[in-house]
Amino acid sequence: MPKRGRNGGSSFERNGADSNRGGRNNGWLDFCSLPMGVGTSRLAFRCRVRDGCYRGYTEGSYGIVKIFMEGYEAMSVSGADVAMQVDARHLACQFNDLCKPTTYDGYSCNIHIRDAALGYFTEDRTFYDNHGRRLRVEEHEEFLLEREIRGRFEKFNSNSGWSSGRDPILDAFSHWSWVQTDGEALVCDLQGHREEDEGLPHTGEHFYYLLTDPAICTPCHDYGESDLGQAGIDAFFAHHTCNEWCKHLDIEYEKPAYTRFAIPRRQSTSYYSLLR
Repeated sequence: MPKRGRNGGSSFERNGADSNRGGRNNGWLDFCSLPMGVGTSRLAFRCRVRDGCYRGYTEGSYGIVKIFMEGYEAMSVSGADVAMQVDARHLACQFNDLCKPTTYDGYSCNIHIRDAALGYFTEDRTFYDNHGRRLRVEEHEEFLLEREIRGRFEKFNSNSGWSSGRDPILDAFSHWSWVQTDGEALVCDLQGHREEDEGLPHTGEHFYYLLTDPAICTPCHDYGESDLGQAGIDAFFAHHTCNEWCKHLDIEYEKPAYTRFAIPRRQSTSYYSLLR
């Protein structure tokens, strides 16, 4: 877990909560056409809610919409992606209650996963990639909307067995999620912000992980394109070495009896339809 840092931020800066959003939808989204973040397969565009609420996000809230890059046009999002994020968030809450994660010097350091909503474009729109090339999205095309995460963004593990190795608590959370669901779900592909008391509190906490856009791998491939099925579960355990948090949770001996490592290990997100 992170060590205690020094609060160097302004008092008004924070990572806002997104609980109890409700379903109000009388506003609209004002999009920035230039990306604020670039991934391997998607670009992240900032937006802001105007003239009311949008999918329950309040007026003035900053959000993030991710659009697939050229070459990934066949990829899409759906309600399964929203359901996955809800379930991953629920498991993180259970993990916090059971594990009570802390920093090395005893400060609470919970794992939070951002909420998400499914929206759609009300008209054809033009965005631009990081090289200035046009990206066209069509009216009615669906997207996932999340509240913006402030602070330095990091990748902690992937859905194909890669891990940064720097945050063992998150690898233990992935392992625990498989145990908690009796082998039916593995939460992975964890990325987001690690706060170390540098001035970005979240719900009053100064040490935490705030994660976005995870994956859940299931034996029956229940959760969309980032669910790599049993192959994703096997890949995680083929490369996972239990750590002190796994031992704290008493799960170091709870693993699949046999794992078949048949997919390439990558730091970036892998997609089910591209692996078949």
